[in-house]
Amino acid sequence: MSRKLMCLFLMLFLQCAWSQNNAFSTNYANWIISTNNNLTEVKSNNIVGSEYIDANFYSSIFSCISEVTPPIRYNAFKEEMEFVLEGKLYYLNKNENCELTINNNTYKYFINYDKKENNGYLIILNKSKDSNYILLKKEKVKFIPAYIPSSPYSEEKPAKYVIEKNKYFIKIQNTLIEFPSKKAEFLKLFPNSKDSIEMFINEKNIKFSDEASLMLLINFLNKL
Repeated sequence: MSRKLMCLFLMLFLQCAWSQNNAFSTNYANWIISTNNNLTEVKSNNIVGSEYIDANFYSSIFSCISEVTPPIRYNAFKEEMEFVLEGKLYYLNKNENCELTINNNTYKYFINYDKKENNGYLIILNKSKDSNYILLKKEKVKFIPAYIPSSPYSEEKPAKYVIEKNKYFIKIQNTLIEFPSKKAEFLKLFPNSKDSIEMFINEKNIKFSDEASLMLLINFLNKL
């Protein structure tokens, strides 16, 4: 069986399981599901790109409930978690205390997660009972309006959705900090372990723009 057929079979199975168990929709409607029923997605053929980094719906697991939950996808432009129920598109209510896992990514909603006081979903990249430091990633899609030139010598450009560069954050106790882009700025966060951390950074050639490097660094910090 091809990979595409397997994926299709899995999605049909998940949709069937979801439709057969409505405990989630009836018992948790006022807590999890947005009650607005006019959220049907509107598309424009004039816009290039997508609101989604991945537009597929995936099976979901919530850390705070045990009932069967629907396939969900992340709208990285609208900052919404979406699912379909009876042919209509719905959003999840935001919940800072509930983690959501879809497609092997665990998301959590944060209020004022950066200096601009933005709210949104971040992906938890490492977490265990022994993790004093947690690495998180922010994915985002932005909208760029159409460009209509004032001169006939310039080229008209359509409106488009563009995937922004990922941003990384480190959670130290209850404080969320945007990951510094330079070694000197990062070392200021750990004055008591500065020398050992700097030695590790140099030995492993840690790059502050590379996710794999940041994971190595976070794992090292959790072993100090």
